[in-house]
Amino acid sequence: MANGTGGVAVAPQPFSDDDVLEAHFHLEAATEGTEHARKLFLRTYRLANAQTRTWHAMPEEEWPLLATVLPNRIIMRPIHVNPHAQRYLTPKNGCFATVIYIDEEGDELPDDAEAAALRVESRLVWGLFDPPGNGLGLNRNLDPVWQGLSRIQHAEVLVISRHPEMHAKDGVISIGTQEVDRLRRAFNRVTTNGRKLIRQTKQGIVHDDMLTRLDPERFRRVVQVNPPLAEVRREGAKQAAARERAERRSNVQAVRKQLGELVTEAPQELMMLHAEIERVTLATMIEAFKAKFTSKLTEPDWQAFFEQNKLVLSMAFARPVELTHTQFHAKGSTLTGSGAQIGDFLFREYGQALAIVEIKTPETALLQGTAYRGQDVFGPNSELSGAVSQVLFQQSELRQRWMTHVNDNPALRPSGADVIKCVVIAGRLPTDPSKLRSFEVFRNACKDVDIVTFDELLAKLEFLYKQLTPKPEPDLF
Repeated sequence: MANGTGGVAVAPQPFSDDDVLEAHFHLEAATEGTEHARKLFLRTYRLANAQTRTWHAMPEEEWPLLATVLPNRIIMRPIHVNPHAQRYLTPKNGCFATVIYIDEEGDELPDDAEAAALRVESRLVWGLFDPPGNGLGLNRNLDPVWQGLSRIQHAEVLVISRHPEMHAKDGVISIGTQEVDRLRRAFNRVTTNGRKLIRQTKQGIVHDDMLTRLDPERFRRVVQVNPPLAEVRREGAKQAAARERAERRSNVQAVRKQLGELVTEAPQELMMLHAEIERVTLATMIEAFKAKFTSKLTEPDWQAFFEQNKLVLSMAFARPVELTHTQFHAKGSTLTGSGAQIGDFLFREYGQALAIVEIKTPETALLQGTAYRGQDVFGPNSELSGAVSQVLFQQSELRQRWMTHVNDNPALRPSGADVIKCVVIAGRLPTDPSKLRSFEVFRNACKDVDIVTFDELLAKLEFLYKQLTPKPEPDLF
């Protein structure tokens, strides 16, 4: 019993078996070297009464540090978080008491514990890491990764980043996210093949032990001829890389040559392969999009990226769209070359609607730096209001010169001048609650212009990837 104000004994808050399974956090502002950081602590429990199954929370100063969050990396200290398990609060990834994920996003640091936990979960690569509520660290399906790396002497810290370099030095092992994801997919294939082998083996036992005895004329005993489990090769790094490239090209050529047969003989496997190729392609696009966030590109650079990756821009629309023109002229120039109104992108929706898309950059300021009145109201930045005015002016020019544009471009004839939408892609969502509210109020008042941020496009891509990724089946081993 703790003493409260005035010497009155205060009973600890009781928690049930179900309550302790819900994660709760505490956040503290800190510095890591010279960098601003946030330290995320996990609330822990002890069993106060085994008969009534009553739990008490540990004092806040005894909560373990789960992660140190910085703008460009997350330093995790993975632990087991199930209070009902004997391994509760023990290290989760073996000798790697510290696992660092480097994303180099330059992310702003939240001040709320729950928001920080959600932001950490969104920053971590899906399928590779567990969320804060599960103790962070590598996903249990990747246990063979840290178990294998533990064989390197004095290994203590595991760094996973977007850089493809792989090295081990002074107890620190560094590997790339693509390499870890390649291992994840390879493990999934092994699991799938293992289940298939188990199923075939069981069916073979039934066939040999029962069917051959019940109807020996129809069911003949099958003689199993098993290939070796492993083929040992000794080769250098260059020879291995060359061999792997040759094998990949050979596999692709073999599939292309046998597409006709595969469609009829193995349609499901062919569809699964096609889906996996689409997921890998989407994952590569997402990684490229994330990498450009930290590059501080110019507007022409972003326009070139979106021209090559039209799927990213299509995330700004609810309906299917088709890119009609880039750098289109809503209004021509005068004899002196001035007065032209040039839009970034012109899309045609499924139907009659057109959409003008204006591209800024992720660094574009969305709101004024200082509040307009008091501390809660922030007006739109001139960059944002200017972009809104520009697309509205281009919309007006397209409508006024509609017949001229249709004559110049017959592809516009199915569309209509009275259904031209406007979209502005700019900046990132504010993290400050007051600024976020001011931004949401402003863009919801812009009834003729949709304002979408770069991080919202990225979030929709990641959501699509998550939906396309099949859920892992229960492990039979």
